[in-house]
Amino acid sequence: MYDARDLVVRINWTFRKTTSSDWSDIRNNTSVHSFYWIHEGSGIFQADQAYPVSQGMLFYMEPGLQMRMKSAPEAPLTISMVLFECCCLQHSRSEWQLPQSVQRLKIPFMAHYLGEQAIGMDYGFSELTGAWVPGNTESELESSALLLRLIAKLHQENKPSLIEPAYEAYHRIKSDIEDHYADPLHIGSLAKKHAISESYLRKLFMKHLHVSPKDYLTDIRMRHAERYLAYTSYTLRVIANACGYYDEFHFSKAFRKYKGMAPAAFRKSSKHANHSTL
Repeated sequence: MYDARDLVVRINWTFRKTTSSDWSDIRNNTSVHSFYWIHEGSGIFQADQAYPVSQGMLFYMEPGLQMRMKSAPEAPLTISMVLFECCCLQHSRSEWQLPQSVQRLKIPFMAHYLGEQAIGMDYGFSELTGAWVPGNTESELESSALLLRLIAKLHQENKPSLIEPAYEAYHRIKSDIEDHYADPLHIGSLAKKHAISESYLRKLFMKHLHVSPKDYLTDIRMRHAERYLAYTSYTLRVIANACGYYDEFHFSKAFRKYKGMAPAAFRKSSKHANHSTL
């Protein structure tokens, strides 16, 4: 298992291809991860079974899998292909851990996108293939960042069930928590604002993030608090206010419960690795 935020990628090749009416091909390089995004056209992809292919579909091939691809004569395919290597690079206690190869990303082999989702994915792959220039350091760094952004999006939207009506409310509330964690947020008020019951909202958070909305809010606040303590000389009162707590007592109590130590102790332990503060 891996944490998506620890992923590192290196692009081997990316290319946007408009096929001929009689086009067919075999996935030859099976030692890398591969994406195939269908911009236009139709055809058949053959892996463990035959998959009819059409606009808005994404295929993800983990290393080792074989696939044959064929374009429909009446509707030639336009495909963005991305071949890349991927590893997990963890950073713990101010030290980098040894990289671990990722054998398979936690995303489906095939997904079909519609409407705004399809437009967003189409733009993302067009941007990626347009930016990549082999041997150009700036281009390769930018392209890797664009690929990681796509992978992050795929981790959030990796199941067709996410198109359920309540998911939009869940997604907006999740964004509210991430963007406004410093405000006095109340989960019940957020649920009411976005017309979803608090109990169902909790089910969605548990399903997709494996934590309750309240715990997710606490996690976001505490992660920001850790950075304030490690990289600034702000007082606990200032940090408490910046992280959504109305006084340092309640902040310290929450931090101790979350981290297992007092904020002052965490700040002291962080000084061994961080020498500059704001």
